[in-house]
This record gives sequence, structure tokens and C-alpha cells, in this order.
Amino acid sequence: MAYDVALAKALEEMKGISPYVVASKSGTDYDGSRFRIPFFNRVFFVYHPEVKVVEEGNTAPVPQNLEIILLHYLLQSSGVPVADEWVAYRQLPGSSLFESRFIQMTVNPLLQIFGDDVEAFRRAGEAIGGASITRTGDAAFKFMALPRIPMACIVYRGEEGIPSSVNILFDASAEHYLPTEDLSLLGISLVGALRKAKP
Repeated sequence: MAYDVALAKALEEMKGISPYVVASKSGTDYDGSRFRIPFFNRVFFVYHPEVKVVEEGNTAPVPQNLEIILLHYLLQSSGVPVADEWVAYRQLPGSSLFESRFIQMTVNPLLQIFGDDVEAFRRAGEAIGGASITRTGDAAFKFMALPRIPMACIVYRGEEGIPSSVNILFDASAEHYLPTEDLSLLGISLVGALRKAKP
């Protein structure tokens, strides 16, 4: 029900946008009839002014929560530069409302999927277009969730008496592109992509 209301509101707001301005601020391409939005290792099109969302090469309907993320991204992109500074989800504004759900839906599943298998995580990260980054931890990747929202995922292999752990980070500018609740959904999307790509 909440998704229905959010989607209806976003569709209404899309009617009033200036598409070329939105494309510039969001880092997307607009060809006069649709925006092209890379989303992790997939591509979506948002048509405008007749607003509909489709996935490239896929005739299945786009899930409602994903439609909302893509529309909110277009509507809320401010055009501020990527900060090149990583922050944890709990450092995002208003995150206390969603942080426990974020951990439950992202960090815990990743630990269940990969456990101590850092090599499987590496291969899955590469398979969905991740770029290896130098961080503490045993494996770390940067992913472009959306054109102006980089994310990072870091795996720390457990040692004797210390369990494995995972950290998901966002660029500090992420709050200028999506609401904090939507950013938690990006984390869930990343987990889904990594699960699917696990060798």
C-alpha cells in the first residue's frame, strides 16, 4: 500500500520536470522520449512525458519498489559532485528508522551467502561490474548503483574466535540523490545481484 502511494506521487511529480535538466543533474541520458538509467549491471528506461519504466532486454514488469527508486532518483538528483568519501548507512540522515532493517536485509544475508568464501565474493563482485578497491578487509568492491551513487562492499574474513563481517558503504553525497529509505533498498538490490552472481 505504501508503495502504491509513493509510486502515484512520483508519477505525478514526473509530469512537471524539465527532462534535459533532470538528465544533467542525474548523469543519465535523455533522448527526447526516454531516460537511460544504468542500475548496477542492468539498464532501465524511464519514458517521458508518458511515464513508464522498462528494463532493457526484459519484457517482465519492473517491480514497484524498483520503479520508485528510479523515479525518485530522477526527481531528487541535485547534481552535486560525488564526494569520494565513504559513509556507513547509519551516518545517513534519518537512518535510525531503517538501520536495523538495513542490517537484517543486507549485511546478514551477505554473511549467509558468502561466509568465509572471499573468493566467491570476489568473483560475484566482478561478475556484476564491481571495481576492486583498496580498503582494509580481505576483498572490497566499488559498485555504481546509479550514475551518481557509488556504493562499496567490503568483506572481512573471520579468524579464530572472530566471525566474518561485511560492511556496505555509500558515497557521502548519496543523500542528495535518494531518500535514506530508498538507499536501504539499493543495498537490498546489491545483495540480490551478488547472490545471483555467486559462482
